[in-house]
Amino acid sequence: MKFGIANYIDQEIKEKTSCINKFSDELDSFFEKKFYSKEIDEVYFGFICVGEDGKFFFKPKKPRLSKKDKTFQFEHSFEIDDVKNYDENELFSVIFDKLIEVPKLLPKRVVDFKTDEYINDLNKFKSQYLKTM
Repeated sequence: MKFGIANYIDQEIKEKTSCINKFSDELDSFFEKKFYSKEIDEVYFGFICVGEDGKFFFKPKKPRLSKKDKTFQFEHSFEIDDVKNYDENELFSVIFDKLIEVPKLLPKRVVDFKTDEYINDLNKFKSQYLKTM
């Protein structure tokens, strides 16, 4: 399964981009040979953290699953004042907390998703990733 994080970040915290991109690359590598549902080949998380001026343009969209390309996408908006003060571990934790919610966000029509396996794999990834930090 392909896995990725797209980030929409305010210039004020642009230094967080490299950390998020590194995390995204590691996720994609870890999950590349994993399979959890015949209806999902790719999962993308939109990390939104913009100032007040950008909130009108970057509103989180509802989770969606494209039948055509089997891509599940979901987004979450974070407060810039919080993210500004996060170190790499805290940033990883808040993103991880959103990724663990994927099974709850899937449409009801996805009945074959291997939730336990996904959560176990995500927790394995977490422990491996934290060792490299």
